[in-house]
Amino acid sequence: MKKNLLLVGSADEIGAKLQENYDQMLDSTRKWAEILSFDPAPQTGMSPKDVVWTKNKTKLYRYVSPNGYKYRTPVLMVYALINKAYILDLTPGMSLVEYLNNAGFDVYLLDWGDFEWEDRNLNFGNFVFDYIARAVRKVCQISNCNELSILGYCMGGTMTAMYAPLFPQPIIKNFIALAAPFDFSNAGTQSIWMKAPGFSADRITDTFDLIPKDFIQTGVMMLRPVNNFLGTYSRLWKSIDNGASVLAWKALDKWVNDNINFPGEAYRQWVKELYQENKLTKNEFVIKGMTIDLAKIKSNLLVMAGEKDHLVLPHQSEAIMNLVSSEDKTYREHPVGHGGLVFGNYALNKSYPFIADWLAARS
Repeated sequence: MKKNLLLVGSADEIGAKLQENYDQMLDSTRKWAEILSFDPAPQTGMSPKDVVWTKNKTKLYRYVSPNGYKYRTPVLMVYALINKAYILDLTPGMSLVEYLNNAGFDVYLLDWGDFEWEDRNLNFGNFVFDYIARAVRKVCQISNCNELSILGYCMGGTMTAMYAPLFPQPIIKNFIALAAPFDFSNAGTQSIWMKAPGFSADRITDTFDLIPKDFIQTGVMMLRPVNNFLGTYSRLWKSIDNGASVLAWKALDKWVNDNINFPGEAYRQWVKELYQENKLTKNEFVIKGMTIDLAKIKSNLLVMAGEKDHLVLPHQSEAIMNLVSSEDKTYREHPVGHGGLVFGNYALNKSYPFIADWLAARS
């Protein structure tokens, strides 16, 4: 509700307007408290799908196309090892999966599931060789093709860059990296923390073995504490007061707080070998005895970054442009934060169409 900052009229009229604004504030606050305390979490990840492959807790989904498949090259989406992959299929009308599916693409999603104690020793070698590589083969088997597109969001883009140089077949025709870090030499606040003399990835991993989800969540939120601990709830109150829908806020809030444990050995590599030693861009990162050479990537490449992203700074994503051998390379920065590339009005009106058009021209 838009408030009048300058009240004019008689004393009685001004008093009535003040009372109206006060009543509206109380009503908005009551609704705000009720939503936070009693409202059930919204349903998420609702696009129709089939489970076509599983390993451990991980599932590979193939989404049911309402209009058939217009493009022969399937799209495999790979997300990070923290939070849940349904951010890519959040709610009907706000889903990258749904958008690409409706556009005629054959869409798959690799859902890592929830890591537990028995998964503590999984490392990036396991994820690349035992999960991503097998999922890629299954996608091509089901879609009856020998090439595909891979869309990696956040850490999922980094893991795709680890996979691509080691597996020339099936061919990765198109590689889309959304807010994915590749160069860790300057990661902003995270570099300050993780390169501090007292920050030891070995000590943390040896203490926890399986890194608790709350440990990861707290660290992420402390990167922007005021915005994350207070701002998110003030935005909810403002939406209520303005009469706007709160479904999107509720869905995103559910996802932000729906975290998963981080396998300890992968965490050790992520912090020590990438954030602290930046081995990926130096051709020094080794998994399963094999060195990752990004120059072996020849796929058509689309890199998208958020200008306001505090988790993955734009230059961390852009760095891969000069490290691969791709002839068809596109880099775009968008005026959003980390999640703004896949969620929100900007994503729906700008990011989704851009991704779909880029893929359509190459599929």
